[in-house]
Amino acid sequence: MMPRLPLLCLLAVTVSAALAQSAALAQVPIPDGDGQELVSGSTLLGYEAPDSVAAYEPSIDPRDFRGVWTNRRISGGGGLPFQIGGDVPFTPRAAEQAAYRQSMEAAGTTVATNHIMCRPTGARQIIGPIAPIYVLQNDDKLVFVVADEIRGVRHVYFDDEHPDEIVPTYGGNAIARWDGDTLVIDTIGFNGTGDLNNAVYSDQLHIVQRFTKSADGRSLSITTTMTDPETFTEPLVVEREWAWLAGRQPLEFDCEENPREDNFFDMIFEAEYLRPVCIQHQGEGDELSYVSCEND
Repeated sequence: MMPRLPLLCLLAVTVSAALAQSAALAQVPIPDGDGQELVSGSTLLGYEAPDSVAAYEPSIDPRDFRGVWTNRRISGGGGLPFQIGGDVPFTPRAAEQAAYRQSMEAAGTTVATNHIMCRPTGARQIIGPIAPIYVLQNDDKLVFVVADEIRGVRHVYFDDEHPDEIVPTYGGNAIARWDGDTLVIDTIGFNGTGDLNNAVYSDQLHIVQRFTKSADGRSLSITTTMTDPETFTEPLVVEREWAWLAGRQPLEFDCEENPREDNFFDMIFEAEYLRPVCIQHQGEGDELSYVSCEND
């Protein structure tokens, strides 16, 4: 089965409290249940939230997801949307890794992850884009484009089955279908490099999501079911809800191409692919700054 060209785009821009470990941070308004702003735009390190654009009303068509959305509720506990509340049914291997990372964090040592190192975050972004989520739609395809600190693209085809041959990727291979007025997205083909709740999932991860729109068009209920025999002892179900958010433009974020050496001097790299190849060395006073790479 040959892949088809992209025909629909969904743009998800994430802004995370975890960005305290990154080089820059800008906040966007997060609405409450009535769409009112709980956190206003702010300026940090010279970055300013863009002006609002003309607002518009959502469609009440249950199959029309076009517009701007944001996560507003997490079941089973608080925290960031990609964090899974409650007890996660980890296998012994995953539980050991999660406990190790938590102990490192408690000791003040950071463990490198895709999120921190500007790599696509795979299942994290599938489960929990923070805000806002820009949706464009037609009858053939969906595409999730992450344009904030974690740059990546998730293609979702309306198709009956996955391709015969799948090249594993961070975000996997996703196909979609309609079950009545509920959108069902089935994703396999992960490369096994992303993490959930401090444990790296395997390439056997399988994610099924069900999106259902409210009658007034102002919210999307999302049920995500994950199976992975190397990571979970039983299927893991996560509930999310997206709220309608109109009149907001995306923020710009520059993920570090040549990170400063002081960003990572005490960081643990469990996987070599996360280690930066080039490092920016900052000069003091009149000293010149320079960039050094492994191959230099």
